[in-house]
Amino acid sequence: MTPRPAPGARLDRRGFIKVSALAGGGLLIATCFRAALPSARAQAPRPGAEPFAPNAFIRIAADGTITLIAPNSEMGQGAKTALPMILAEELDVPWDRVSIEQGDLNPAYGRQAAVGSGSTPGNYATLRQAGAVARAMLVAAAAQTWGVPPEECATANGAVLHDRTQRRLAYGELAASAATLPVPAKAPLKDPKDFKLIGRRVPGVDNRKIVTGQALFGIDQKLPGMVYAAYVKCPVFGGTVGGANLADVKGEPGVRDAFILEGIAGLASGVAIVAASTWQAFQAAEKLKVQWNPGPGAGQSSTAMAAAAEALGRRGPADPLPPGATAIEAVYHYPFLAHATLEPQNCTALFRDGTMEMWCPTQMPAAGQRLVTRGLGLPEQKVIVHVTRLGGGFGRRGSNEFSLEAAAIAQRLEGTPVKLTWTRAQDFAHDNYRSNGWHFLRGGLDPAGKLVSLQDSFVKMLGGPGDMTATGFPFNAVRGSGVQSSKIPGTVPTGYWRAPGDNGNTWATQSFVDELAHAAGRDPLDFTLGLLAAVPAAGGGGPAGRRGGRGERFVPAQMAAVLKLAAEKAGWGRKRPRGEGQGLAITHTNNAYVAIVADVSVSPAGDLKIQKLTAVVDAGTIINLSSAESQVQGAMLDGIGAAWFLKVTIAGGAAEQQAFGSYPLLRIAHTPPVVAVHFIPSLAPPTGLGEPGLPAAAPAVCNAIFAATGRRIRTLPISDEDLRWS
Repeated sequence: MTPRPAPGARLDRRGFIKVSALAGGGLLIATCFRAALPSARAQAPRPGAEPFAPNAFIRIAADGTITLIAPNSEMGQGAKTALPMILAEELDVPWDRVSIEQGDLNPAYGRQAAVGSGSTPGNYATLRQAGAVARAMLVAAAAQTWGVPPEECATANGAVLHDRTQRRLAYGELAASAATLPVPAKAPLKDPKDFKLIGRRVPGVDNRKIVTGQALFGIDQKLPGMVYAAYVKCPVFGGTVGGANLADVKGEPGVRDAFILEGIAGLASGVAIVAASTWQAFQAAEKLKVQWNPGPGAGQSSTAMAAAAEALGRRGPADPLPPGATAIEAVYHYPFLAHATLEPQNCTALFRDGTMEMWCPTQMPAAGQRLVTRGLGLPEQKVIVHVTRLGGGFGRRGSNEFSLEAAAIAQRLEGTPVKLTWTRAQDFAHDNYRSNGWHFLRGGLDPAGKLVSLQDSFVKMLGGPGDMTATGFPFNAVRGSGVQSSKIPGTVPTGYWRAPGDNGNTWATQSFVDELAHAAGRDPLDFTLGLLAAVPAAGGGGPAGRRGGRGERFVPAQMAAVLKLAAEKAGWGRKRPRGEGQGLAITHTNNAYVAIVADVSVSPAGDLKIQKLTAVVDAGTIINLSSAESQVQGAMLDGIGAAWFLKVTIAGGAAEQQAFGSYPLLRIAHTPPVVAVHFIPSLAPPTGLGEPGLPAAAPAVCNAIFAATGRRIRTLPISDEDLRWS
């Protein structure tokens, strides 16, 4: 029989999987309750039945096999390892005795959006409680078997122990009886100081499969009878199809069909080509001739945007300075950036019997599901999303238009699986770019070199979901300072790019803080610490702090501690010859506090070498030390690579960079020989970590370049600047 909730109980859709009897009698119950279910039970498993499943994240078989579910997408940030580590810690099982499965889209798992560095902090409390509930049920089953109070029992290494009688029962031996017990709404959690697994170094669960080339990624998917598709869109943003030589294309080798798709909500107008292989689909696309209706986007260009930004940024009078203050002014500009994920966008879809099934490398599977339900008019329960590993995301796979493209083609070919793959050129040409931006900054310094006024007129392209404004430190450190935002209208698609908002704004503002420090004749470290000391305390008697633009609480004392330690670890202040320099920058991103010090050298001919990056991070509890280090290291390298070499420029309403040859990612030869990461020990809940290491890296390097050469970088990328000195 299937147990029913108590009358009047309300169940949270995102935190709950309904109480039900599995085939054969196992138990599947809630992980989060709005009201307790005091009598939730299921039939005891028979031999060979489904395993004990105390919640959506844990399965324990009678043979002792333990399977943990990773609910969020894995794209290299370590979520598929870190999230099950939290479960294993609370469940008290050895890591080498568990297997990990990637969870598909399921409301039972709660938050499955791998964006905003939210996978770990967004799931930490839920997964701890899930592990604790399972452990409590196993303890109760053992206590009942032995006829002893549960309080006399303990757990260790996947077993329940009774010290007084020296008895032991492995979890697998308790699975059947545990499945018959009431499910507690809550269970006591471990004290973080007793953690045995969390905080250790654990290899990624997919490492061996990756290096041996096993099928993990979206682009690896294969289904019987599958066909392969390409989807060609107008090179001009917002353009539509007027006509195409479909009959000619259908005659190309291997082509099964070619047709125009338009009028579907959320889907850009384009031409679909279906063939016997991806290569044949791509080759046929080369023969495609389309009469495009480019629309108003054809008039857009980076040059025109810069002119518009100049007019907007300088309109109106500047705020008056206090008497005796000296004005320091500068304009900082950063360009559009592409995501350039190693795995191009792709999705495999099968439409059969009114159900759309998709295999997709997505950061936000629910967003893809919504696109398909709205665009194709399908009920939500008829759109199934299997989450594959992602070959890079960085925010790009938070938007899911490739899912809708594949689904629309699959609906047209009902009963036939379709794999859609973008070409590399399409991946660049139809990205949702990091928006460009201009900061017209003006600071006031009093005769003692103290910052007394700060103003930022911020201009950017009017974009999509990644439309972040300039907010937060250091503007809130100066009374009367402020940000005035303006937007340039256009059709260039923009979206979230690693550390949205902060990735460009922190470069501009932290570079300008360094510029102000030098104008004041002060050491940048002392100057920045002085700004932090000036941040007023929050009301209510709590710790000093302010809230940033995304509601994140900023505690200046934490930031100051991180900065001081970074300066100490990097050997800040040592005298260096001309051509060598140090620079620093700080950021408070996704609730993590990060300070970075860069050591660089610049030859008289202008050749830049980044010798060392030193980061100190306060990100609360570190789940997997190895993954945490690699995340910060990777984020810093991503940040310096983008600032050093990368830009997307617009001409005629289209992106000019459409291959890695014109968008050169960081190479090993340019990578600093030392990339050091230090964490502040903490028992606080974890903060975000995949993104916070990026924003401060670029300004630290640019500030170090100034210290080495006297040349100030105010326009990115650095490679466009002349760094020669004599």
